[in-house]
Order: sequence, then C-alpha cells, then structure tokens
Amino acid sequence: MTRHPGGTGAFVPAKTPSEVRPVWAAFRSQVVATPEATALVVGGVSLTYRELDHATAGLARLLWQHGLRPGRVVCVRTQQSALSVVAMLAALRTGATWAVLEPDLPVGRFEALCRDVDCAVVLSEGGDAVPVSALAAMPAPPTVVDAADLPLTRLVQAGQELPSDPYPPVPEQSPAYVAYTSGSTGVPKGVLVSRGQLAASISCRGPVYGTEHSVFLIALRLSFDGILGGMFWSLTGGHTLVLPDPRQLVRVAEFVRLAREHRVTHLFNIPSYYRAVLQDPGGLPDTLRLVVVGGEVCTPQLVGAHHERLPRTPIVNEYGPTETTIACTVETDPDPARDRVPIGRPWPGVRTLVLDERLREVPAGERGELYVGGSLVAIGYANQPARTAERFIADPHGRPGGRLYRTGDIASVDERGALHYHGRTDDQAKIRGTRIELGEIASVLESHPGVEQAVVLCEHAGQDEPQVIAFVLPTPGSGPPDASKLREHCRGRLVEQATPALFIPVDHMPLDRSTKADRAALRRLIPTHRQASGGTAGGDWSGHRLAVARIWAEVLGHSGSGPDDNFFAVGGSSMKVIDLHDRLDKRWPEALRVGELFDCITIAAQAQRIADRLGEPALGETYAPPATYEL
Repeated sequence: MTRHPGGTGAFVPAKTPSEVRPVWAAFRSQVVATPEATALVVGGVSLTYRELDHATAGLARLLWQHGLRPGRVVCVRTQQSALSVVAMLAALRTGATWAVLEPDLPVGRFEALCRDVDCAVVLSEGGDAVPVSALAAMPAPPTVVDAADLPLTRLVQAGQELPSDPYPPVPEQSPAYVAYTSGSTGVPKGVLVSRGQLAASISCRGPVYGTEHSVFLIALRLSFDGILGGMFWSLTGGHTLVLPDPRQLVRVAEFVRLAREHRVTHLFNIPSYYRAVLQDPGGLPDTLRLVVVGGEVCTPQLVGAHHERLPRTPIVNEYGPTETTIACTVETDPDPARDRVPIGRPWPGVRTLVLDERLREVPAGERGELYVGGSLVAIGYANQPARTAERFIADPHGRPGGRLYRTGDIASVDERGALHYHGRTDDQAKIRGTRIELGEIASVLESHPGVEQAVVLCEHAGQDEPQVIAFVLPTPGSGPPDASKLREHCRGRLVEQATPALFIPVDHMPLDRSTKADRAALRRLIPTHRQASGGTAGGDWSGHRLAVARIWAEVLGHSGSGPDDNFFAVGGSSMKVIDLHDRLDKRWPEALRVGELFDCITIAAQAQRIADRLGEPALGETYAPPATYEL
C-alpha cells in the first residue's frame, strides 16, 4: 500500500501479476502512441520515441550479428551517453541481458562479469576500457565493439530500414540485467534481475510519481541500479528522461542548470548530492513536482532544508538493496520534526519482515534484521550458488516456494507501521549512494606487498557523512606504507567511494576476547581535532600548497592528502566541495569559483590556480611537510 505524495491520503491496492505489463511492450506502445515526443536527452543529444526505437533496432541487429542472444550478456563499458541507454534497450529487444560498467569502474568488475556470465559483446569506449590482458585470459573472449564506430544517426538510419524484429520471445523470468556490487571476500557480486522483476518494480511507481506528463532528471550513473526506476517509468509512460553526462553530474551548478533548462518535473538524487543541489544559488525550476531521494540515509535535516527551499514540492524517500530490484519500500511524506526519516512501507507486491536470529517476527518498536519477500526479490547472484543460498532463503512465513532476501539491515517498525533503518548487521556501508563492502577493501589492501593485515571501518569521525578509515599493519621488517601509494594501489581495484580517506598505521593489531580485531580499540586510534596520522605524500610543500593543504585537512577531517591526490578519492564529496570553496574564498576572495573545484581537484592544481590569479608564485621556499598539518 502506498500513499500519493500530494497529501490526498488515497491508498492504492497492490497490483496483481496480470496487471504488470512487460517493460519492452510498454516502451513499444509509447513509440506507437507518441512517436514524435521527446523520449531521451543526454549530454546535448535528444531523441524522440521514434528515433530511440530506430536506434535500438539498429544496434540490436548489430549486436545479434556479433552473437548476442537470450541468456548472453552485452557489457556496456562506455561513459554515460545516449548510446548507453540505446544499448540497454537493445538488450531488452533481443531478449538478452545488459550490464553497465563505465570505463572508470575497477577492471576487476569487468573480469568478474566475464567469469560469472556468458558475455557475448562488449560495447567499449577506447582500448583502455577493455584490457587486453583480461581478454587474453578468457577461453572464449567476447567480441569488442568500439562505440566510436556507432554514431546515433547511423543506428537510427539502420533501424528505419529494418522490416521487423527477428528475435524470439523470451519469458519474463529471463534476466534483464546484472548489476555488480561489492563482495565481502573481495570478489564482486553480480545481482541477476529478471524482466518480470523489473516490470513489477516499474509498475509500482505510478501512484507515487503521478500520471501527468513528466520530465525526469536523475543524478546517477547508469551502472547504479537506482537509476532504473525513474528511467523505465519515464520510457514506458511516454515521459521525457533527462540524464546528465559525466561532466554535468560532477558539477552541481551544471546539473542544476540542466534542471532549469529542461523545466524538469521530477528529480532523483542520493541525499548527499541533493544537499549540494539545494545549496546551489541558481535554484531548481518552479516546474518541479516531486523530488525522490534514495541510496543512502535520508535525514530530517535534509527534509527540512528541502521544505524550506521548495515548500510546495513533495519529497519521498526510497529504500532497497540491489537484490530487491531498485527499491522495495517508500516513505511518501517524511516529517522533518521526527528524530529519523523512515524508509517507509513496502511497494505493492512486496512483503517486509523484521525477524530475530531464529526468524521470528519481533514486536513493533523492537529491532531485528529486515527480510524482503514478494515480486521484487532478484533471481540471485550470478555464478555464486553458495552466496545465493545464504542470502536468498525459503520464506518460513509465506506460501510454499516463496523466498525472502536477507538484507543484513537492522530495522524496526514504528507505531504507524513504517519501517526504520538502524544500520548494518555486517560490514557493508553506503558512501554517497554506493554500497561498499569493508571486507573487500581490506582484501585489496592486504594484496599490497607492504601490508600484512588491514582492518577497515566506516565512521562518521565528526564528519557530516561516513568516511572509510583503514588500519594497516606493515609487513615484518618494513616501515609504515606510504598513504599515497596505498591509495594508488586501491585505484583500479575499488570504486572511488570505497577508497579509504584515511590510512592509520599500527604496530600491532589489537584483538578482543574472541581473538578478532578489536574494532573499539581501533576507533580510539582515530585522530581527534581533525588531524590524522599515517604520513603525508611526498612533494613540494610550501607557499600556497601548504595553505591549501591545511584547508583540505579542515574540510576532510584528515591530513593524509598528497599534492596530487584527487579530492574525491580522499574523502571529498559534492557537499564538501562547497565547504572547501567557502574556506578558500575566505582566505583568497574570488580567486576560485566553486565550479572550478570539480575540474581543479588536487592541492597542487588549486594552489597554482590561486597563484596565477593573484600573480604570485605557487611555491616559496621548499621544505618537508610535517607528519600532520597543524590546524
């Protein structure tokens, strides 16, 4: 049961399976009904429903010629673009499966995909996106198709010339996509979601998203499954989908300008990103009818800031692991006056249970582990039957044959029947909307020759959002490994959000009574007063560089950044960029614009830019930096 966000209080009944229309059929019906309506806008490229359909037909035929079939996968390893969306639709058209893995995602995820599924084709963007070494190790490597050879105009023309689709029908139980998440053993997990599960998730959204024609802007990348709800709700309902290109996504001011340019009516963000959007002086357009947040914890402070800035625009909070097909619960009217924002009530067709360790339901108000059942529970993990059996269990409270997904999230039900999130039972966390596994990070660090053991925590540490903090025990006979070298080791193996913001060397790993790493003792080692141990990367430290470095330390809460480290890889975020700009502007008024900080992302570059504007040298007398910046 869900409530319309407009405050009518009208509830809608759960849809029966017969009412759920297949996603591809729903899209095709919109092509017939509104062929000249704008379907997709990405990075300055605009396609009507007819053009999008023709481009999809042209690419589907090409991928089919390269061996794409039902049961096989096309890997979309391109930057976010109209072609990326066309490729996803082409997979639906042929009955095959898609997996989006942008080129900047770790190559380990691409290798895991090729290990776990039958990858037939890789749509690639340049030679570096698909390493030759990875392909050489495969007994039957996929065909690599260069996206540069596939201009949209040519695909549209090719699709116009095709008389009909030759593809056989596939059952709705067939996989639609595989989405990769972190794995606790260091091996990424591919979550398989069926066409029917995707359709069921999309069919739930009408009563919350509304029925009027909409322009939906989504602040996510296509590899993040949270994008799929608004994306396919738009494309199956005759609405307009607007997606930022990579540059527009990282530049909040450009993203907000995109919203104004297209007069968007619907907006999806992760909460940390939305905080920065609300602070943009340009402001969102007055056409906005609904804001949706999801992917991480939504706070009462954020809801309050939203109501203050957009008093007439409803905000809803969605929750759901990848294994429950995009989102499984929704809170349609969060109250900023309450202590916490609920994750809400289940979508139609979804069952949520809060159970104890013996799988018994706990009383209202008490905490237990959240289990999810119903039509949105995914197929399982690709090529990982043991892991699937561990997390997808038989439903002891439902009909025979039913399954529950064990989320690992601690939850409770309040007096109104709404679910509340209280953290994790394991070592998972979400950083800026991306789920990470602390065990995976530790495994990657322990593969470094200078690290004997690593323990990773996710802590607020006085910050406005969690930080990944790694405690590293050096290998015998070696000194503490350099933080910049450890950070470089993590790049290419971990997503940006999982790269530790802070490395703390220890001379021994404290143990608790069960001989496990004593996390409470490790937390006491986290530096206070916004200083950090662990050394500072080498390089020239003087003049503006040292001054900028001290400001970075104030913003990030640690001083472990080298002159050439990426701000976003050492704990920075879109929200912290605003804080960084405020502090830099106070020291050097109008020397830097906030938008420049999304391109100018290192201490060295920012110091040089400031020096250039002031007509001063960036470096003065060179000397070695202290172990920590004195704040």
